[in-house]
Amino acid sequence: MAVTVNGVEVKESDIQAEIKRLRPEYEAYVSANGGAPDEAQLREWAEEDLIEEALFRAAAVASQPVPSDDRVRQELGAHAETYKDVPEEERFVRGREALQQRRLIKEIRKRIAQPGEAEVRAYFDQHPEQFVAPEALRLSHLCRYVDPGTRSDVLLDLLRIKTDLSQSKVAWVEAVEAWSDTFRQDSGMFATVARNELPAEIEKQLFALRPGEISDVIDFGQGTLHLFRLLAHLEPEKVAFETVKEHLAGVLFEQACQDALHAKFDELKAAAVIRREP
Repeated sequence: MAVTVNGVEVKESDIQAEIKRLRPEYEAYVSANGGAPDEAQLREWAEEDLIEEALFRAAAVASQPVPSDDRVRQELGAHAETYKDVPEEERFVRGREALQQRRLIKEIRKRIAQPGEAEVRAYFDQHPEQFVAPEALRLSHLCRYVDPGTRSDVLLDLLRIKTDLSQSKVAWVEAVEAWSDTFRQDSGMFATVARNELPAEIEKQLFALRPGEISDVIDFGQGTLHLFRLLAHLEPEKVAFETVKEHLAGVLFEQACQDALHAKFDELKAAAVIRREP
């Protein structure tokens, strides 16, 4: 299917490249929303991206001052990886247009007011479900590195250590310091783990622990075997407004900027002649 924007054809090679770029994001999106990937829909996404890009580029070239040659050369040098696949004879033009598009985006962002505290507070109050710290675990761990040749020996060693711990022959802190391969890096502390952050079977084992209890040997499948000790089980807790106020203000500002940019795309498409022909 040929696509033209104001009489200029969008290259099929560009559409295929955009399909390839979008595919992981697209497939993750439809999977998360209970759907199945559809090649026609993916192509539509790719075409829409390229149409918006072409229109925005044309608008930037028409409305923004032309950057100096030195500034364009700086752009090409600073972002060499971005332009490596662009034909050499096109790079200078692409670099100049990229600078003009960036300037237009800045102009759009300048028109957006920073949200005031009342607006931020209103969003916080209207979306309480977004500001709850999830159920989580604070854990200490004893970690051993393994490979196929050492796995059995390390597993038996960890089972022996757990038996010694259960019989109070050694204290947990002493065992971690003596036998954990990662003690120098983490002092036996593991990252706080929230619900749905770990594989289901591992999560089931860890969330079943009682404070002070030590897990069975757990295989993370990344060349490590672990014993975990539960330090604290944290129940879901509402986050205080003051804790998230600044971050939330930034999020709301960025969302407003994205909305303004999409509104600009819609304005440009409404005024354009876009044709899709078999």
